[in-house]
Amino acid sequence: MSNQFAYPPVSDGKPFRLSMGLRELDITNWIEGGSDLPYQLVDRNKILNQNREQVVQILPNNQVAIHYFTHKILDNLQKFHPTYQFDESYVTHRESNITVDMKADIEFVQLAKVIAEDLCLLEFKHDAWQLVAAVVVFPSRWNLLEKIGKNLDQIHAPVPGYDQALQPYMTDTFNKIKPDRPVWRKNWSLHETSSLHEPFYKSSSANVDNYWWRTERQTLTKSDDGKYILFTIRNRSEPFNWIKSDPQAAGQFAKTLATLSPEMLSYKHLIEKRDQFIAYLNS
Repeated sequence: MSNQFAYPPVSDGKPFRLSMGLRELDITNWIEGGSDLPYQLVDRNKILNQNREQVVQILPNNQVAIHYFTHKILDNLQKFHPTYQFDESYVTHRESNITVDMKADIEFVQLAKVIAEDLCLLEFKHDAWQLVAAVVVFPSRWNLLEKIGKNLDQIHAPVPGYDQALQPYMTDTFNKIKPDRPVWRKNWSLHETSSLHEPFYKSSSANVDNYWWRTERQTLTKSDDGKYILFTIRNRSEPFNWIKSDPQAAGQFAKTLATLSPEMLSYKHLIEKRDQFIAYLNS
């Protein structure tokens, strides 16, 4: 692992604000590789085997949409990812030597064993986008069992400021996504450990220089019929102290950190540490 972030902390010094921040997705990079991928796949397979109910939730009558998106991803892997091998219904990730039979289980489950992305299927019904199927192996302090079947506004209700900053635009923004123009965005948090499987927040003592910079690179792809969106999440956990290699970037991120509201600090579990982080970044 190099000491460069895949998606570094913001370094413009601007105040923190909630935003969708959608950008057009290059389909050659829909699924992300990386030096951490083989290690993540080992973890993903272990968690799927040991804690399946926590990370897999599939509501009835969504098999057609699951099949549709699975095969779009498999086609993408064949075209743009030479690290994968295909043999009839078998898919192998060569670097980790992990092979799955796509016919042996739910397609999203098998797919999640050979790619790092978590998979969330959203269906538009009752004038809202609802989570109807998901394989979320690496949740960042949220419990899939509480989210399945809910719509976007219900899922994001705990996020401070969501009701004012995003709720008025969320459904309309998702409606405007075009099947031939997928989009992506990113999200961040600071965690006390490097563990990516965290369905529940667990407080643990860690000095700020031992925290982990956790990023989510999220993509949204709409089905041709416009009824479904596949939301993927590529998680990474990198040592936060890498930021100290660029003192200017560290100082700018400190400015942004200083603007988080008490509610957002509480949500991100940073109330007690924020001042320590600012001092550390400016030292």
